[in-house]
Amino acid sequence: MTTTQFQHYKHNVENAINTCIEASLAAKSDPAVVEDLVKSHIKPLSGDENVLNIVLVKDKTDWRKSVNELVFRRTLLDLVDRLPETSEHFTRLFNGLDIVLSSAEQGYLDAVVPLTLIEELLDAHTINGCEQLFDYIEERKARLTVNMIPGRGKGLVLLRMCNELLRRLSKERNTVFCGRILMFLANSFPLGERSGVNLRGDFNTEEPVKYDSNEDVDADPNMSEDQKTFYKLFWSTRKYFTNPPIIFQKDAFDELRKGGDAILERFKQISNNEQAVSGDSGRATERTGAKRKNSDAMDIDSEENNDTAQKMLDEINRDYQFPRLLSSRKLLELEIEDTRFRRNVIVQFLILFQYLSGFTQEEKDATQKLLTSRGATKQSLVQPAYTLEGEELQWVDDTRKSMIDLLKQTKPHGELYTDIVQTILRHERNWIVWKASGCPPFEKPPAELPIETDTARASKRARLATISLNPYRFSYGNPETTAMYGQPQEQVTKVMQTRPKLPNPVEVIDATLAHLENDQDTSINERFDIASGAVFQATRLLFKSHASLIPKIYNIRKEVYKTVKDPSKKEEEGDSQSKTAIPVDDKTEQHLEAEVKVLRATKNLILGASNS
Repeated sequence: MTTTQFQHYKHNVENAINTCIEASLAAKSDPAVVEDLVKSHIKPLSGDENVLNIVLVKDKTDWRKSVNELVFRRTLLDLVDRLPETSEHFTRLFNGLDIVLSSAEQGYLDAVVPLTLIEELLDAHTINGCEQLFDYIEERKARLTVNMIPGRGKGLVLLRMCNELLRRLSKERNTVFCGRILMFLANSFPLGERSGVNLRGDFNTEEPVKYDSNEDVDADPNMSEDQKTFYKLFWSTRKYFTNPPIIFQKDAFDELRKGGDAILERFKQISNNEQAVSGDSGRATERTGAKRKNSDAMDIDSEENNDTAQKMLDEINRDYQFPRLLSSRKLLELEIEDTRFRRNVIVQFLILFQYLSGFTQEEKDATQKLLTSRGATKQSLVQPAYTLEGEELQWVDDTRKSMIDLLKQTKPHGELYTDIVQTILRHERNWIVWKASGCPPFEKPPAELPIETDTARASKRARLATISLNPYRFSYGNPETTAMYGQPQEQVTKVMQTRPKLPNPVEVIDATLAHLENDQDTSINERFDIASGAVFQATRLLFKSHASLIPKIYNIRKEVYKTVKDPSKKEEEGDSQSKTAIPVDDKTEQHLEAEVKVLRATKNLILGASNS
């Protein structure tokens, strides 16, 4: 490669890329149009056509890809420098990235280049600009992550890009954006990817919660002694949430128990006061109404109540903010009055209790059994050598139950919220066991049959291939189907022409009445069924010609059957009986006569309608 060739090729590629970007503005990022632009302008330069007659060294990497990457990088960064972060800026930028992506897909750039350029563009934009760039990443996720291997290439660049962006964001101000990035990573990498797993089970103790010292609290004249004591207990327990292993140090569990009891008792007082103010006497009032039999947690299981559940969650999270804990002694009394604050504290306790439950002897044995079944020889998690038992275990169980009951009473939608939290904790338990076993792959290899089985099957196939079997006596599987297919086929038009004509409703009724008069030996039940079937057949035949008569016929039957009742019964009972079905074995002569009356009245009605 000479300097002249490099400059000549670079100049032509710059013109081709700028032409593609300008032309793509009118196409509104249509993938088909962008692909055609790349084939028209970049392919002749970078493809096999090689219209510039660039000298390429055999068995060496095509240096044109590196030049294309250089030109694309300078073009995109020039757009960032020249234009402010407006809609025009991002439109041109996204069009340029589409051209980069299409070029990589067609082999004119390395596969990792689109993600590398996006990473550099994220570094060059503000947080608001990064949000719009991330919209583009989410829209092009399928194309950006195609053939991605988590441990190298695209996978490493994507992971580095998202982690660097997360470091720039504030967990308080950009909470939603952080969640989008984490969800994107979770959907992009396989579930068993070890890069997103805390294998050792280490805790983040870098940023402990800072709160007022005991000296400042004791010197505050505006706080009562109870408020001072509760403030110290409340914030002194926070360290156990960020670093649970310190609970097993000397006297730490007693401090946790003391703080947990005080917090639970205070939260119960506040909850009872709220129920008294709202007129709610207990949990049962959440399920008012005689027709309602299921709780909120049970209602969300059906598909028809999914919208209702979503509305509940929206109501719970409406205008929710994510500030760091405000630990000023002047704010604690106001904070614990907030339902969402108390819920957060209770959930943190439940998470801590689940961690502590893992140190019971029963839980240790169950975990070891699971690890053995999965082929793990030892845990990858670093756990303290401690066993929870006796009074400590009893306190954890009792306090967990009390906090779950309190969480269910906390409005709005306490049952639903508690059900969601417990479901998440159960899933987290399975996740912990999976981590402890060294994150084994979820995919299981197919079962391999023994060699003896394959040999037996092969010999059986060979033996069956040499046996001449007699043809089955029924060509189509059974005698009925064989007889049906063995007959000569008739044309549909001929069959329809020879099809018998539908009878007239009056003819059906006359034939039925004549049969009932001549056949007196048949039982009443059978004669009743014949008469009732004639009425039904007549209404079916009237459907096309006189459909409006069908309701009138059934009204006639209703009026006739009003006379077939016990005269001693009240009129209300008679009306209710006429609406119920007649038992099969309770037909009488009166019922038969009533059905005959219905037939004759139906005949007169049809004749009257036909004459008119």
